[in-house]
Amino acid sequence: MRHSTSRFFSLTVVATLVLQGCNDAPVPTELAGNVRLAASLTPAEHTGRHIVLFTAERVPADFSQRVERLGGRLEASLDSIGISIVVGLSDGAAAALASDGDVRAVEPDGVMLAEGDISDDLDALTVDRASPALLATVEDDASAASPMSPALAPFYPRQWNMRAIHADEAWAAGYRGSRDVLVGIMGGVDYMHPDLEGLVDLDASVSFVPGDNAALAARGRLPFGDLFWHGTAEASIIATNAKVVAGINREVTFIAIKIEDSTGAVPAGAFLEGVAYAADVGVDIMVMPGTKFDKSQNPGRVAMFERAFAYAFRHGVLLVGGAGDDGLDTDHDGDLVRLCQLNNGICASATGPTSATGVNGPWENVDAMAPYAGYGRSIVDVASPGGTRNAFTRVWLPCTSTPSAGTRTPSGCRNKSVPLLNRVQEGVGISWSAPHVAGLAALLKAAHPMWGPAQLRAAILQSADDLGQPGTDPYYGRGRINVARALGLIQ
Repeated sequence: MRHSTSRFFSLTVVATLVLQGCNDAPVPTELAGNVRLAASLTPAEHTGRHIVLFTAERVPADFSQRVERLGGRLEASLDSIGISIVVGLSDGAAAALASDGDVRAVEPDGVMLAEGDISDDLDALTVDRASPALLATVEDDASAASPMSPALAPFYPRQWNMRAIHADEAWAAGYRGSRDVLVGIMGGVDYMHPDLEGLVDLDASVSFVPGDNAALAARGRLPFGDLFWHGTAEASIIATNAKVVAGINREVTFIAIKIEDSTGAVPAGAFLEGVAYAADVGVDIMVMPGTKFDKSQNPGRVAMFERAFAYAFRHGVLLVGGAGDDGLDTDHDGDLVRLCQLNNGICASATGPTSATGVNGPWENVDAMAPYAGYGRSIVDVASPGGTRNAFTRVWLPCTSTPSAGTRTPSGCRNKSVPLLNRVQEGVGISWSAPHVAGLAALLKAAHPMWGPAQLRAAILQSADDLGQPGTDPYYGRGRINVARALGLIQ
């Protein structure tokens, strides 16, 4: 295993979104009435932290003293990308700092909430359907022949998403991933969960949100443990031990780079720290939480993330994110920026079935575009499963074994009367489409160890199934990812 060592907004779940018509071509409407999304954006409270972007890609040697003279304190110094995080500055002191000749921008830090809806109103049904008496048997197909096949996972018969991207064909051909591939998860990860145990590098994993440390220590867990469940769920799509659900890989090495706390709050500064850290420890692929901001209100923010992402790309990191859960048309909102658009990342929109006959299918139209997905030629590179809110059409995800009582932790995950192996949730959102792309990237990296992020990105885009309008379109981008085609198993 290799080691080397303006303002954000807070996203809250508030109501049902009624999606508006699209300007380029209509989003399929048959699902729109069934989707509840994280919908409301409110200004982030001032945290007393500021992010400083320097003109040069380094932090001046005397910067700590300069901050102290202004009444503040240097909290973090990212010398590799010329960014610092400071605390305790007044607005006047921040303005004075911004006027220094070697400073390009100073902006207040803020928080956002990770996107990714969860059907909390369906928790009781989810737990009931997860009871041992209702677990389906593994299908009798070629992909289940090997004891290492992800198809042996108890919940695999319900995972339409793995079939939709032809992952089962890759498993049948012997593609299971490699422990040499490092995948970064920008959230807490339950490294003791049976589906993830042994897959997480405990030495390289870190936390940039110390507010969770005491609660995790009380549970006997390391600081990058998962009180929320979001990071654990993302990881399970990429790779698992097939104890609960099937992941696209059986073998990867996860590095938890925790930037979101038990409520799903993601400080902007922690995000930048996490990206730089991923590059420095040799991460190959990293899944980013969904976020957006307005350039006009955050004039230095784009430059900060572009610099961090460029540094990561040069150091071999493929960044994967989602096109958003808000159904926004990015082609007609030039002020809106989603981070996965920057510096050769991959932005994924979401697909999901229009209906299902039962919990194990059959499923109708698994490649239908999810109505909540952000769209636009300026953002969508590919599409992958994110689920829909019809019955049995969501994405099955395991719960963390250390859930908090936070409002963003699904109540079903906190129901410890249900055995952990049966404690699952049905997720809906781009938070689940992005890990499918990352899982494919991990399989490709295992098959082609010398490929860098540019080759991985090209292979994913070039092998996608062209859906929607011919060629690149605003909803599917280059198409829905196809694992078997990307690996050369089919033409």
